[in-house]
Amino acid sequence: MGSRMPSLSRRGPTSHTEHAPAPPRDALAAVVFWLVGVVVGLHLLLFLYYSWRFVLFPYQVDYGEGPILQIALRVAHGQTMYPPMTQGPPYVIASYMPLYYVLSAATLLVTGPSFLGGRLLAFLSAVVIALCCGLYVQRSTGRRFPAFIAGAMVLAMPIMMVWASLMRTDVVALAFSVAGFYLFYRERRIAGVILLALAVLTRWTNVAAIAAAISILVFQRRWKEAAIWAAISGALCVALVLGANALTHGMMMAQLSLHTSSSLGKSWTWQQVWLLLSIAGREWPVYFVLGAIGAVWCAIRPAHRPVAVYFAAAWAVFFTSGRIGSTFNYLMEPLAAGAMAFGILWAEWEQVDPKAAGGRLRALARPAVVACAGVLALQMVYTTLNRRLEHAIEILRPKASGAASAYVVERIREASGPVLCEDVGLNVLAGKEAPLDPFEFTQMAHKRAFDPTPVYDDVRAGKFPLIVLRFDPEKTGPDRDTGDWGAGRWPEGIIEGVRERYQLVQEAEPYLLYVPKREEGRGKGE
Repeated sequence: MGSRMPSLSRRGPTSHTEHAPAPPRDALAAVVFWLVGVVVGLHLLLFLYYSWRFVLFPYQVDYGEGPILQIALRVAHGQTMYPPMTQGPPYVIASYMPLYYVLSAATLLVTGPSFLGGRLLAFLSAVVIALCCGLYVQRSTGRRFPAFIAGAMVLAMPIMMVWASLMRTDVVALAFSVAGFYLFYRERRIAGVILLALAVLTRWTNVAAIAAAISILVFQRRWKEAAIWAAISGALCVALVLGANALTHGMMMAQLSLHTSSSLGKSWTWQQVWLLLSIAGREWPVYFVLGAIGAVWCAIRPAHRPVAVYFAAAWAVFFTSGRIGSTFNYLMEPLAAGAMAFGILWAEWEQVDPKAAGGRLRALARPAVVACAGVLALQMVYTTLNRRLEHAIEILRPKASGAASAYVVERIREASGPVLCEDVGLNVLAGKEAPLDPFEFTQMAHKRAFDPTPVYDDVRAGKFPLIVLRFDPEKTGPDRDTGDWGAGRWPEGIIEGVRERYQLVQEAEPYLLYVPKREEGRGKGE
């Protein structure tokens, strides 16, 4: 018994199979595994600590939070989610599918204008992702400790520590995907397909889990069932999307198509692939490498090939999305699938008896998993002790200051008219709808979805009593590729108007406040 891997029946990984007990651990393995458990446990505490800090922070942390809060508040007030962009300001541009906006709107009915509800949704979704990853490993291998490692790895990654506490769509969509995949694997087909479709209704690029779920049946050679469930899944996704589009009078697809076409990056190149890989390899090399090794192992093990499909499909989405700003949020899904794959590899390699017959490779399996475990622990310790964790968090979110944000909110509230602010969530907290979201406005202006010149003219005429930036136009140049400012978040037309007609009156790091020059005396007095 000890010389064989756990057998699987023809029905595949959903069969209730007896799992062979692992051979006793040697002293080195016991010490390393204990160390990994402690380190991972500490990182779970770090996850809770940073989540507590971010979720309860009352102001905008990430530039994408403000637009979601604004649109969710519109939905809570019964206004349209996707208003026509030709009607003039406010230029409200919903860049995602509608489900997360609706869920966030429901929380606003309790919390009022606040990031709290949307961030709690993201936090709970991260926990669901980790639980489902761990449960998948436990169910498919019968091993609890590797299942704990797989789930805990998801929450220990710095990228998840940040995104799990932002009012953003991505983690919620990923929770629907992973939970749907797990339920489909558990033969809860209807529930699984519903969750997979809801993932698409949250973020339309969340299709990797659908491919992985259907592959469960494909690898079991249940061709007819695979075709039926693929058709059901596709039909449900199409029905939900068309239904949502009908409820928004066609404006959902109109805005999403414009957003997608306007925010695509450069044409696909190997240089782009290398850049995307270098980010994962530079910041989180061990998570990336262990996930890849685990996926290769799953690919050669028939019972676990769906996880390899999930890993490969998620990376395909990551590489081909080509969207501005998609470097980190699209990376979470392949890393989560990689954590599942590594958990499976750990469980099966640990069950190999090095004393049994089977050759040198079999004898190396358990030492190899011990080495992988040690490297994982070292990655976590290094990330924490050498400020790499704080560094990762800093590059994943812009600098935020509670005192500065409170000051800007008060200034926006006191302003005599509409205010242009780089963090539009501050407009919402001040009780004023933002005239535009600079990032989306810039992208849509390039696409000529509307005529931006009236806004440029209003800036040059000094019609906005206050403009709030995160950078100084006198010290910062436009982006070399797009000609825009602030990483493409402001169009040149607005910044030119700021330089010509406005003056800097207050620095509240990280914000710079500008007022029209005709208010120079009043501005300096303040």
